[in-house]
Formats: sequence, structure tokens, C-alpha cells
Amino acid sequence: MTTFPKSLKIVACENLIKSINEVEEEGLLLPVDTVKYAFGGLASAIQVAITWSRKSNSRKIMLRESQKPHDSQINEVINRPHKFTAAMLSKSILLGDAEHTDLRTQVNLAAKSAIELQAKSIYGQQHGRLCWFAFVDHSSKGFDRNFYIDSPEKNPELRQPAQIQAIIRAMIEKSSLVAGGGKLLNINDQDHLGRIFYELFLNTHEHGSRGNTRSEWIKPGMRVIYTYGINLKEKGVEGMLRGEPVLTNYLDAQDPNIEKINRFIEISIIDSGLGYCGRWLADYGEMNKTDDLSIEEEYDIFKKCFTFRQTSSLKDKKGHGLPVVMDRLTKLNGFIRIRSGRLALFRDFISSPYEKQDECEFSDWRTMKAANLSLTDMPKADGVAITLLIPLESKK
Repeated sequence: MTTFPKSLKIVACENLIKSINEVEEEGLLLPVDTVKYAFGGLASAIQVAITWSRKSNSRKIMLRESQKPHDSQINEVINRPHKFTAAMLSKSILLGDAEHTDLRTQVNLAAKSAIELQAKSIYGQQHGRLCWFAFVDHSSKGFDRNFYIDSPEKNPELRQPAQIQAIIRAMIEKSSLVAGGGKLLNINDQDHLGRIFYELFLNTHEHGSRGNTRSEWIKPGMRVIYTYGINLKEKGVEGMLRGEPVLTNYLDAQDPNIEKINRFIEISIIDSGLGYCGRWLADYGEMNKTDDLSIEEEYDIFKKCFTFRQTSSLKDKKGHGLPVVMDRLTKLNGFIRIRSGRLALFRDFISSPYEKQDECEFSDWRTMKAANLSLTDMPKADGVAITLLIPLESKK
């Protein structure tokens, strides 16, 4: 039985992905509460749910027995993105071991209401400092009106960059306010972050929602985006960040000549697509090669995805691939972690800034060495989870 921990950390979620890969068939047990998120832990937990749904034939969820009423337990599932994702990808949702108590219909009704409400808010669903949007791609609820223009004749169209950039600004403002304040350094930084978010959302819309052919939408399929405010002055928060050696180096690399930065925003985009390597192979009709690839070949394909459509200028307003994300992350002194397939990668843009005609190299999350020199062959994770960490200026 796969069981989510109450405190979500990357290392715990990676252990779950490993377990899911090793066991042919198992259900998913959801705890009563979730009490704490470490950096990237929520994105990793969502990816656990996606990986589980691809590996499990029964896709059966069990809710841990509790004294709480059913409505309260259902709300807990709806209000937590990783549980929500698991529920939307499941076939049945049972209360404990009671096979006759399938709550899936009730959960689906509550999910439908939550998604309709998120469409009425520019920062989506909110739970404390967490703001998030869910896109259930295998249903009519995959096209939130904040992001898509509905059309009776064809599939909904993605809104213009300025409209989508306004959403991330609202999400960041709400998340950082609940976490004790914080603002972007200046209007240019807001534009940079809006551009990053637009490019990543465009990428997941075009690549993270489709199957082996571009006309096929993945079923069941999910995408989730969220912002989460981080205040290092809160008890234990900095310790949780520094619990990851990679993040310790990033925090220590902040400019020592300015006032200590205590506030950050975490931004994640997660999808249940084929992953970077799978998407590339599917587009080139080579999906049969997936199982034969070495980890080094998978990394080479990953880099091709990042350098594809790279131009000598990153100033135009049209979406043109992921190099613009790295360029803007450099301007913001940001950090990125990416989990796709057997790869777990990161890049610290303070220590490793993006430069024109950059080869888009990353480092390995486990070894912390350049990925072209040292790669860890991780248990296969389905979909893609991208997590950013952006420093914010404290409010005076």
C-alpha cells in the first residue's frame, strides 16, 4: 500500500516513486491530514499520484479511518492538490477497507464545485499561503476560463500572454501576503516572472497534455499549477529548506551585500504527460526506443527540449521555448528543479547564470555535480514536475 506522509518532502516522495516502480499493483492510502510542505514536496507528491495512476490497474484510493465526518474528509481531499490529483485519476475512493463505501461520486461533485469556483478567482483555489489551479484534462474541466477562451466550434484557445501573466502576479501576491508579505524587486522583475510562467504554462499546454499523437489528449490526465509563500523567519522554515544540501548552497549564494532575503515564492507546474524524453520520442515516431535508452541518452534528449527554438535574441513576445525561462531566471536570481522520467535535475542561476547560446546544462539532484559528468538513474516518474524558487524583496 502506497501511503502519502503527512509532511511532504522530496526525499519521502522519491521513496514512494521507488516503491511504486517495484510493486506491480497496489492501492493508495491517503492520510487524514497534511501538516507541512518542504520545498518541492507538494510538486513531488502530485507526481507520485500521477506515477501511481499510470502503474496501478485498479487505481483504488483508501482514506484512512478517522473520527472526522465524511464531508470533512472529502474537503481535505479537495483542498490538497496532491490528494485532489490522486482522486481525479482514481477509479474508486473507499473509506478504510469498506469496499461498499465508494466516495468517488461525492468527491467528484465536490471537485466540480471547486473547479467552478477557481474559475471565478484570478488566484484560483486558496488554502492558506497556497494558491493553485487544477486542470482535469480528461473532462470538460480542463479549460479554466482564466487561461482559456471557450469556443463552440473548436477546442478552447489559450489566452494572451498578458492575461496569463496577470494570474501569476495575483497568485504570488496572495501567497506572499499570507506568508507575511514580500514583493518583487521592481516592475521589470514582475515582467520576467510573468514571462517565465507563461512559457512554462504554454509548454505544459502544448506538450504535457497530449498522448502519443498531438491530437490525442491523455486520459486520464491532470495538470496542476501552484504558488506557495515562504518566510524564512518562521520557526523551522529555514531548517526545512537547508535540509536539502542543494538549497543550502543556493541560499548561501544570495548577494551578501544586500539585506538578507527571507522571503521566497515557490512556483510549480506539474503535468501527467509523456515527460520530456517521451514527448520527443513520440514526436519523432520512436516511442519503441524508450526502454533501450541509457540515462545519458535521456539527458541528451532533455537538453534538446530546452535548446529547441533557441534564438540569438530573447526579447520578442511570442512563446519560443524554454531558453527564455532560463534567461529570466538568471535575471531573478532564481532556482529550478525538474523531475522527468529517470532524471532529477536542478540549476542555481546565481552560481550558474544563463548566457547567450547556453547549452542548457543542469546538475544532478543527488550528486550535485554537473549532469554531463554525473547522472543518477532515478526510479521512473511519470509526467513532469517543475519547481521554481524566486527570492522576493521584503516589505518595509
